[in-house]
Amino acid sequence: MKKQHAKLPIFPLPVYLLPEGITRLRIFEPRYLKMVSLASKEQGFVIYLTQNSTENTVKQTSDKVWGSWVDIINFGQGSDGILEIDVKCKSLFELHSFKQDKNKLNYANTSLLEHWATSRFNTSTKQFSTKKTSTKQLLPTRLSTSLVNVINNSDILSELYPKIPTNNTIWLIARWLEILPIEQLAKHLFIEQYSFQQAQEFVETILFK
Repeated sequence: MKKQHAKLPIFPLPVYLLPEGITRLRIFEPRYLKMVSLASKEQGFVIYLTQNSTENTVKQTSDKVWGSWVDIINFGQGSDGILEIDVKCKSLFELHSFKQDKNKLNYANTSLLEHWATSRFNTSTKQFSTKKTSTKQLLPTRLSTSLVNVINNSDILSELYPKIPTNNTIWLIARWLEILPIEQLAKHLFIEQYSFQQAQEFVETILFK
């Protein structure tokens, strides 16, 4: 049985964020300003992945409904005066029993969704091995070199990730999945606990073949 966690505020966004991932959000709607206030005092909030930026409501479906549990790690202000916050994903949550308050802020009960990005297993173990051992030995260097180039060429990403763990294949794969411009439905496949090998092969195919 999955361990139940507290009821948390939900922020519907087309943002795919895995554990250890960081993103910058602009907050201006009153209900989400309230969410930030609550999150900074309590247990954070959950980013619920939507398909597009115009979809701002939570929909209960028969499929697994999940989100990224985040903490606010930095506050700032845009040039237009809008509040900006940097958030970091701690883990993934499955969401249940949605409710909405009088300010139209959504809440949900949550339970932990185990994910490979929080695993402490070494990627050289059998669980995470790839079929092409020679490629596996080279992959962290190729992944990190290309990712460093992308991050260094982005003002926002270079601020969010001043340090990159270049030898951590799990971390590198997770960040590539977040930034690759592919359909959200395709990324959804890689939230399963044992999908690391498929995720690694998917990223490798896009980048190196």
